[in-house]
Amino acid sequence: MRLNKKALAILTGLTLSTGFSATAMAATADSFSDVPKDHWSYEALDYLAQEGVIDGMGDYTFQGGRSMTRYEMASVVAKAMQKCNGSTVSYGDKAVLDKLSAEYADELSTLNKRVDAHDKQIKELQAKTDKFKVWGLARVQVGDDNGLKNDARAWNTEKNGDYNNRFYMDLEGSMKINPHATARFSVEKNARYRDREYVMKDAVAADPSGKLHKINVPVTGELRDMPDMDTNHNGEISNIWVELQLGPKHDWYTNIGRKWNGIGMQNLLLGGQVDGIATYHPIEHGHGWWLSAQYWKSSSDCSTFTPKFEDDGKGNYTYKETEVHARRAPVNATLDFWGPLGKYINANVGYTHIVGNKFDKNGGGNGYWYDTSGFVNADISVKPLKDVTLTGSYVHAFTKQDENYGHGDRDWAFKAEYKGTDLNRVGSYGLYAKYVNLGAFADLGHDDEWSTREPTFTNGVRGWYFGFKCVPAHNVEWETLWAPHLSEQITWNNPVKRHILRSMLDFHF
Repeated sequence: MRLNKKALAILTGLTLSTGFSATAMAATADSFSDVPKDHWSYEALDYLAQEGVIDGMGDYTFQGGRSMTRYEMASVVAKAMQKCNGSTVSYGDKAVLDKLSAEYADELSTLNKRVDAHDKQIKELQAKTDKFKVWGLARVQVGDDNGLKNDARAWNTEKNGDYNNRFYMDLEGSMKINPHATARFSVEKNARYRDREYVMKDAVAADPSGKLHKINVPVTGELRDMPDMDTNHNGEISNIWVELQLGPKHDWYTNIGRKWNGIGMQNLLLGGQVDGIATYHPIEHGHGWWLSAQYWKSSSDCSTFTPKFEDDGKGNYTYKETEVHARRAPVNATLDFWGPLGKYINANVGYTHIVGNKFDKNGGGNGYWYDTSGFVNADISVKPLKDVTLTGSYVHAFTKQDENYGHGDRDWAFKAEYKGTDLNRVGSYGLYAKYVNLGAFADLGHDDEWSTREPTFTNGVRGWYFGFKCVPAHNVEWETLWAPHLSEQITWNNPVKRHILRSMLDFHF
């Protein structure tokens, strides 16, 4: 890019006269690899490059033997004019700038149009990028948990799931429809790596004489990762919903579809996947309080089946049909309120009424599995010290279901937290201790978000949990949870002992 001595002197003088550089001509960095330090133009070119007036060829070379185009010269003039804009320049320097501007007016106009077009393209690209976003986490989880084995003894069959030793990914995505509507989805995948943590399922097999028998067969971790065995964590889209901002002020934040949802500060009543509609709204003049109205059903329906055979009286059996019983999760209507009671106190209170899939009084087994008519939930959170938070939660179920032990019509939990983690603050950490006493009738659905409540077929859980969290690196969180003495199956006086030691390393992106 050939610049003669006169042009170089003019540009250097113009830039120096603005006072932009403290080092002036004493620059020492090698801006261009093909300009020797002993060349007459070295210091001027190096200075102009550091001031952003000239760029060279973009590969750290100047190529001084190549002729400049008028557009390249116009670009240099434009940058020099930007450096001088708003600065005090001499009358002579201004005259030179005016002359250069007039000389390259056409080229400068063309360059301005190109810059405007590029700016427009960048804005359009940013708008398209903002329409689609992806984030989530990848988890490595390992631990020791005897719950699978002990709960199997309580049920006389290993029918429960486990989430202890696995690789897990949660992929979240959003697609902007318009300023007040966004489509959302999530994809979850479990990859269990300890096949000896198997579960059992019913099957039918024939003995050597051809006689059919009902048997239990193991399902290994590899098989449980298949799409038909773990429908919510198999790598396919598991949740789909739309987020809307409704109302004249667009402050009725509404979700429609299938998504994860929780009720209460500790998700005692619900903490899992649901189908339905929910809207959230800040109460006008409510001093920071919000309300939520929801119509929903947990997606945790379950089906049982019994193969039926006919005996011909000679010990020969012929398959007739399979009886299927769907144990339906109830359809619910929820009204919930939460907000501050003071500077250091927050509260939550709500009521949920069962409006569909009610208990089948005739024992058909196709409705909700308890006769519960509704639930009331309440939470309070207090911050007595700067780094300490205490939270108490309670759920009561309106039910006539008999119970033998453990108060099956209620949940209550207490949690103490010290400090907490921030994914942007390496070294941040938190400690917590939690005690729960959870009845079978006061639970509308949970998944492994509450890892302490798996396997999902437990009926009542009581005991202490202790945990530690820290951020060893940016966007990386490590958590270890320990529950040394749990009692499960307590609601029907069939308790089993369980201990959990679980460590999780989460990589957020």
